[in-house]
Amino acid sequence: MLPGMYTAATALDAFQTKLDASANNLANVNTTSFKRSVVDFQDLIYDGPSNLQVGRGVRVSDISLRDFNQGPSVLTGKDLDLLIESKGFFAVKAIDGTTQYTRDGTFRRDSTGRMVTDDGSILQPPITFPLDTIATTIDDTGVVSVLTGSSPTTPVILGQVTVTRFTNPAGLRTEANNRYSETDASGLPITAVPGTNAAGVVRQRALEQSNVDVTTELTTLIAAQRAYGVNSRVVRASDQLISSALDTIR
Repeated sequence: MLPGMYTAATALDAFQTKLDASANNLANVNTTSFKRSVVDFQDLIYDGPSNLQVGRGVRVSDISLRDFNQGPSVLTGKDLDLLIESKGFFAVKAIDGTTQYTRDGTFRRDSTGRMVTDDGSILQPPITFPLDTIATTIDDTGVVSVLTGSSPTTPVILGQVTVTRFTNPAGLRTEANNRYSETDASGLPITAVPGTNAAGVVRQRALEQSNVDVTTELTTLIAAQRAYGVNSRVVRASDQLISSALDTIR
């Protein structure tokens, strides 16, 4: 078998992954706080003497990086919608009991008054609203205060929204529902009051949009598609050379 066929096959696998990542990025262009995937490549081993070395292909790097640059913000007018401006994540206790992290600040109150995500995951540390809450204010440092039926003019402080950051957020493991979980590569979670210890501030009644740029992503998609096509022609050319060699033997 010609080495060139194997080399081209590694490229087909790598560019298929890049195509899949771009397709997923475009599919999530309207997903709140979605972070686009960036696929990096590495070359493989080289054969031959030092002056005539030939590469043996390409592979996707061990980590498909997430681009954690901030996405655009949008005002929603909803009291429990929160935007982290700059670095950090909200910590939530997922349905399975694990702690996960998200930049999606779409929160609501459940039937018991707890501040939760759309799927019922509980914001950490927990904040519980009185059932007669009239209005809610969350300042830039995350202090939550409310007006209630029993205290309609004097704000009552309920608790503190915190922001968690990581030394290497690119090392977080991507989970479903726009979440991430801690890994050895990400480092330990560092929880802080918003606006302190390098954590971003929070903005009430706003959400972060996806950071996917459609023009950039389509350009990446087209380039990957062309590269895939070129390497598929290398496979066909190698196949033709093998067929020609076999024909001369028969």
